[in-house]
Amino acid sequence: MALTVSDLLSVLRVREESRHIFAGDSLFDGVRRIYGGQMLAQSIMAMGRTVREAHGLHSMQGYFVHPGDVSKRIRFDVQLVRDGRSFSTRRVTVTQNEHVVFIGAASFQAAEGDHERLARMPDVPSPEHMPAEAEFYARESHLLERRRSHVSTIMTLFERRSELWRPWLDPGVMAPANGLWCRLREPCGDDPLLCHAVLAYACDLDLMTTAMRPRGHGTMDRRARSASLDHAMWFHAPVRPDAWFYYDMSGPCATNNRGLGAGALYQDGRRIGTAMQEGLMRVNEDGSLA
Repeated sequence: MALTVSDLLSVLRVREESRHIFAGDSLFDGVRRIYGGQMLAQSIMAMGRTVREAHGLHSMQGYFVHPGDVSKRIRFDVQLVRDGRSFSTRRVTVTQNEHVVFIGAASFQAAEGDHERLARMPDVPSPEHMPAEAEFYARESHLLERRRSHVSTIMTLFERRSELWRPWLDPGVMAPANGLWCRLREPCGDDPLLCHAVLAYACDLDLMTTAMRPRGHGTMDRRARSASLDHAMWFHAPVRPDAWFYYDMSGPCATNNRGLGAGALYQDGRRIGTAMQEGLMRVNEDGSLA
């Protein structure tokens, strides 16, 4: 049975089991390892559930400590670091069977001031004038059956369009630049915390692969093995992830088998978020997994 947006939203709404302790499950998409964006989004929801309503999320960061297992229950232990008049700070430790898989922190702020300066988005064609993801990869769709990937889940849940798609196999060396239009395929409501969580979910997939484009290996290349190491986001303005937003990405540096991806998010022509991620890519040229 194909995954739906309702499945995603249900998984992101973690359950409170006791004071400041939450439980969650994973989407089952044929991949055993939990998708990093899910961990980010669920952590945002758990931390945000402990904050007063007047305080809105403005930043979060986290480290992926160990791969999560989609078959196991996830526990989120939220620590209240600060509850001030203007700011609230939270820390979260995410475990499976008492094994730490993710640690993160987030800051929330009450609205204040009337000064606003949000950068204008790049001059790019509208989504209607860019190739759809499913159309571009139609000739390679059989690869998703041979090597299950979170890519298929993203394609199911989000409509995405770009002029910079690259083949999943043997794409060749490319500049560390990427950009795509994206929107959730069904409405998700207007809860600000959930909207930011969905944005975090969508933004995890492409940052590291953008940074690694100059290495010339595709997403489905069995010679390459990759993993997200950390992720940080800043939320500058409200977002509706079920409406088109543009994700402009670059890879400013790569070293020691790590690549750094930087992303700017725009909606309605203005910048509404910033994302940064460092990831690991190991390659064995003999064809075996690194």
